Amino acid sequence: MKPTLNEEASYFFACMKDGFTSRQQEAFELWINQSDAHRQAFDRIKNVEYLYRALPQTMKETMIKNVHDELKRQTVSKQFRSFAIAASILLVLCLGVYERYLAFYLPHAYETGKMTQKVLLPDESSVLLDAKTKATMCYRGDKREVVLQEGKALFSVTKNQDMPFFVRAGDLSVRVVGTRFEIKNYGGSVDVSVIEGTVSVQKDDDALAVLTQGKKLVYTVQTGRVSLQSVMPENIASWKEGMLIFHDETLTNALNEFGHYQDLTIVIPNELKNYTVSGSFEIGSVDKFLYALTKIYPLKVSHVGDVLYIQKKYKKNN
Repeated sequence: MKPTLNEEASYFFACMKDGFTSRQQEAFELWINQSDAHRQAFDRIKNVEYLYRALPQTMKETMIKNVHDELKRQTVSKQFRSFAIAASILLVLCLGVYERYLAFYLPHAYETGKMTQKVLLPDESSVLLDAKTKATMCYRGDKREVVLQEGKALFSVTKNQDMPFFVRAGDLSVRVVGTRFEIKNYGGSVDVSVIEGTVSVQKDDDALAVLTQGKKLVYTVQTGRVSLQSVMPENIASWKEGMLIFHDETLTNALNEFGHYQDLTIVIPNELKNYTVSGSFEIGSVDKFLYALTKIYPLKVSHVGDVLYIQKKYKKNN
């Protein structure tokens, strides 16, 4: 099988690092002058090598293991296989997996609109961002880090003891090794819910809790209050299935949840804001939610232009 352009560039770069022989120098000059694509491929390998030097040793060891795994999976000519292993790991650094590793040592910013977005990290961890969510992801030294500025995200983290996974959301920092969990950050509060595995939550340098499957931490920003709750793991991050599941949720919070998926202006009196609701509703079915609300409580919903008003329903005097 003929080597790819990237494989050829990697080969010549390894030869250059070891010192060209006269024959290699001649072959390299002929190759690089053939086209701009050859020059760009060679420059690309040089840039990858410079980034590789800056990686922590634990990451380099992980990448070396993945190189060997990749070589086993791919059909590579015997000639290339022999010099790839003997000459330098750089001969296969150009494979996509390594460029993804290296690229994530620079921050990647994400901002979703009305749709969710799944981000696959180089180590096969994944982050599912809900609608109207902002996050930044980056590898820093020997740790994986996500900053959830706003919104909701579901994390599925590949286990790696040597490279823990951190999420920062507001004042809180969450540390995991391998697990699945959801974090909500809407300014006024930060929620952490665990589907499986274990996560530790701290504020500044103070440990707040260690959460296991089915446990939830709610942190209120204004007061600093922390509450721990039990939740059904299957109900966590129900938004990924297009559903909102409430259990004794305040009316204000429930309406805010719908507001993340629809443009809503709803006015409710203060006396109604702490009414509680429970049930499962489709994300786009706020009308059904409001209808159900009027069956639970003596309330009425009226439309005035684009604004919805929720009010108490008073009995008429005879």
